[in-house]
Amino acid sequence: MTTVLLFLAVLSFLIAIHEAGHLMSAKLAGVWVHEYSIGFGPSLISRKINETAYSLKPIPFGGFVRMAGEDVEKEAEQDEDVPENRKFYSQSPGTKMLISVSGPVMNLLAAVLIMILVVGVTGTPRVSIYGFLEDSPSRGKLERGDQVLSIEGKRITSTNQLNSLIQQGEGGPLTITVYRGGEERVLTVNPEYSEEYEKYMLGVKLGNAMINEVTQVDNESLPGKAGLKKGDRITQINGVSVNNGASIVNSLEGVKNGEPITFTVARDGETVDLTLEPENPEEALTGFSLKTIRDPVGPVTAIERGLNQIKSIIILTYQGIRMIVRGEMGAGQAVTGPVGIANILGQSARQGVYSLFFMISLISLNLGLINLVPFPALDGSRIGYATYELIRGKPIPPEKEGLINSIGFLILIGLMIFITYRDIIRFFT
Repeated sequence: MTTVLLFLAVLSFLIAIHEAGHLMSAKLAGVWVHEYSIGFGPSLISRKINETAYSLKPIPFGGFVRMAGEDVEKEAEQDEDVPENRKFYSQSPGTKMLISVSGPVMNLLAAVLIMILVVGVTGTPRVSIYGFLEDSPSRGKLERGDQVLSIEGKRITSTNQLNSLIQQGEGGPLTITVYRGGEERVLTVNPEYSEEYEKYMLGVKLGNAMINEVTQVDNESLPGKAGLKKGDRITQINGVSVNNGASIVNSLEGVKNGEPITFTVARDGETVDLTLEPENPEEALTGFSLKTIRDPVGPVTAIERGLNQIKSIIILTYQGIRMIVRGEMGAGQAVTGPVGIANILGQSARQGVYSLFFMISLISLNLGLINLVPFPALDGSRIGYATYELIRGKPIPPEKEGLINSIGFLILIGLMIFITYRDIIRFFT
């Protein structure tokens, strides 16, 4: 029930933002707006302010801003008293584009602001060393579990930034400050150029710095079935002391496939041994999350880091679409509906504030990008119609546009029903 309520709250919030974009641009352009609605169906709550009714409706999967002159056939009677210059289809192509694009733009802006806010509030994860590549120039200087704080005096906030600073050094000695054994240490390392990767490298495996506190457990995973719980602190694995993510990962080196693994955890002042029988060592480390170490950041870093996150998401989205087009990945693997989104939001909420708001930002970003697709019934189609009008000097006949949008809407509804059905089947299998 909590997951459902969270999903409905997030969806309503993002729809409200999207439709508010259309509303504000329409009002600024002087277009008469009959109704601003969150949801579909009969109104649960409705209040009229000037000419606009603001409504909340029971079916939450969408919303709309109904403008005068938007549907010539259905709203002819309601539009009788509306001045011609305040009707949507009396506006210039540029104004129509502005009103149409404002909804997606609001979602994109919301995604950016949410990402910046969550980075500013939660901070950025520290970067930790999890291992070494063969012939690494860092062996004997850096150690597994070291937390990289700065390079050449510049604070490290991501692995991308770390790699960028290494390249800037052009192979010269780098002064690296790490956190090890409860204190900061300053070390000097000379990166080496890798012919394989065509860049300078420290020869280390990197990841987020984590302590040994469990923050989330999938009860259906092997550790979950063995009794691992949220709040446990993993203190030993097979009798070897561990205190962070790197030591937990590296404690399984040498363990053979099929060998039992014992987790010793501290729980409510007691020590509990949990025995796992994985098919391979990696299976013992799946299905649970550890607490990430984060450092507070200032406003400038929060903005920079938030924008970089959005950039990374857009790049990954583009790469995913390209893989689908090339047939390298099925569309079913990349597309999810309301049930799947609700499930993802629930999982994110259990992982903490950062994961939850990161996912909200991601959904808002995708909502904005999808609506820019020039498919009938989406905002992108209206931008396309306005572009056609701008080029040809005359609009598409309203009755033809209405028919195209109706067909597109039915296709979208059918697609949504299919995706939802598939998500439900996937959930129970």
